[in-house]
Amino acid sequence: MKRLVANILVAHGMRKGNQNKALGEFLDRLLSDETYEYELAFIESEEKSIENTIGRLIKQGETQFKVVPLLIFSAMHYIVDVPEILSNIKKDHPEISYEISEPLGTHDYMVDLVEKRIQDVEISTSSNYAIVLIAHGSFSYTKAHDELKEFSEKMNQPVPIYCRTLYGDITFRNDLDQLWNAYDELIVVPMFLYDGRLVNKVKRLISEMDIQGTLHITPSINFDNILKEIISERLKQLTFN
Repeated sequence: MKRLVANILVAHGMRKGNQNKALGEFLDRLLSDETYEYELAFIESEEKSIENTIGRLIKQGETQFKVVPLLIFSAMHYIVDVPEILSNIKKDHPEISYEISEPLGTHDYMVDLVEKRIQDVEISTSSNYAIVLIAHGSFSYTKAHDELKEFSEKMNQPVPIYCRTLYGDITFRNDLDQLWNAYDELIVVPMFLYDGRLVNKVKRLISEMDIQGTLHITPSINFDNILKEIISERLKQLTFN
């Protein structure tokens, strides 16, 4: 059945393994009570790629697409990969139109989610502590670093907040041990969609550093209900003239 507009949620995905299936199941549970329909597509997938997903919908008569990248900030996948894929699809199907939402992490609700993660940490109010936000990062696409900094400035916390990444010039590997020496405790917030491969890599690299003190590593976004609200808002913000 043809819809007025098809909603496409785009995740990074993996070409092999069960990660894509698991991600789809997480989203199905998160969005089970939403009234809108959506298709999940992946930047990396053998079967459910963006090209295959939108191509199938075009054959069903769809011509307008709202695209919400399930990406936290504007790095390579957001700035280059997704727009290039969609542009190439339009070259083959000039009758279609599409709009791409802003990334998830620039929405104000994401601040609420991260502050909730911090509030869940049991820490003494008399402790000298700081907060470290760790996002994916990039050596080449540093707009994501600027967005992370802007994100931290929206937060309402009584202690210093440091912006670090897994990759790029502001990686936590440069100075997390030095930060720990300046404080009694650190709250580390991984700003990733879920506690998967990349969060495990963050934890492993931290464990290999010379840090003997108290680190509180919070859960990542992990398909929190606030994420459902962000996705819904992003879809509403996309309008076709």
